[in-house]
Amino acid sequence: MGRMPWATYLWPGLPQMCDRGSWPGLGLAAGFAILLNLVLVGTLLWSDFLPRGARTLMWALAGLVWAGSAVYSRFWDHGRTEPSDRTADAYVEAREQYLKGNWFEAECLLSRILKRNPRDLEARLMLATLLRHTGRRDEAARQLDRLERFEGSGKWVLEISRERQQLQAAKSDEEDAKQEAASPPPGADASPQAA
Repeated sequence: MGRMPWATYLWPGLPQMCDRGSWPGLGLAAGFAILLNLVLVGTLLWSDFLPRGARTLMWALAGLVWAGSAVYSRFWDHGRTEPSDRTADAYVEAREQYLKGNWFEAECLLSRILKRNPRDLEARLMLATLLRHTGRRDEAARQLDRLERFEGSGKWVLEISRERQQLQAAKSDEEDAKQEAASPPPGADASPQAA
């Protein structure tokens, strides 16, 4: 993913949701919304319901959560996520290893990329292609199935279709080879004639 806009850091939990689709980030964002609504309602609508000290404490808590979350998201949490430049470098390295025929190295790099971001469509497509090249067609088909379930896979529909065709062709070639190996050579059926 690219760099997030600075405004993303203004709402607690939003950077984690945008960057990684984090459930805890969603919980923090929803929790902060509830807290902020309670503080606003307690201050503006039902000011007689809460004593002044409680309102002040709730505002302080909301401010502390907001400031702490913004600082944490900007400097610590987001700084520890894998920058997109490094992911791009890993993808380029995986592609180079793939083109050299270094299947193991390419698969390790692609697996590392997908561990960091399971929604990396390019890496998943390349992994499916690599698995097909190494004869692991069932695994390749599973990767293509997962790839098709992700949003944004529509732009890869031609490549996915081509991979499926190549998987089917490889399967047909294997079945033909098995049939040839099982059938006797021509002329083997003829029984020897007595002279």
